[in-house]
Amino acid sequence: MEQLPLESQTDNQLGFFTGLQLLGQYHQSYLLCQDGDDLVLIDQHAAHERIGFEKLKMAYLNGNVERQQLLFPEMLELDFRSADALLAHCDELSQLGFELEPFGGKSFALKAVPPLLKDAPVGQLVVDVALELDRIGKSGQFQERIDEILILMACHGVLRANQALTREESRALLRELDQVDFKAHCPHGRPVMQRMALADIEKMFRRL
Repeated sequence: MEQLPLESQTDNQLGFFTGLQLLGQYHQSYLLCQDGDDLVLIDQHAAHERIGFEKLKMAYLNGNVERQQLLFPEMLELDFRSADALLAHCDELSQLGFELEPFGGKSFALKAVPPLLKDAPVGQLVVDVALELDRIGKSGQFQERIDEILILMACHGVLRANQALTREESRALLRELDQVDFKAHCPHGRPVMQRMALADIEKMFRRL
């Protein structure tokens, strides 16, 4: 476990997560924090997935999902079904932050993506989103099922388990948790955090 120095901050100036004492990272997957006498474990993948989903959903509902231009457009060579889905749902994909340009036949140039996905392999994701839009569109339930699309996008753009974080990256994740409408679980239903009381830990070591 990477041991991090203590922070000298006033708790009443912080949100819940930024007010936690960050102890380190365990197994490159969990942030270990202290809240009073309690030990708090935060699943970094589940936490970042919740953050990404909430930000995407808020931006989509406000009609302002940002786009980040790719330095070099990614060329997509598709089968007929995938190409038809992209052509049929260009408007919806644009609302979700993707910029696509037909390039003749079954080819498309992906020119921009939501900032959350700028470092993710997005070629297959765009196809998956288009196919999901096609499936949902046929049922006439697009607005009712938009969360499924946003969850799919958020999952591709987030921190993974087994990914080392620096001290500042860990702190940034805690700050972002305080900036979203936090839920106790990631969009797939996995818990974001678990708490262990000091008394329970001491019982494990037969100190009580």
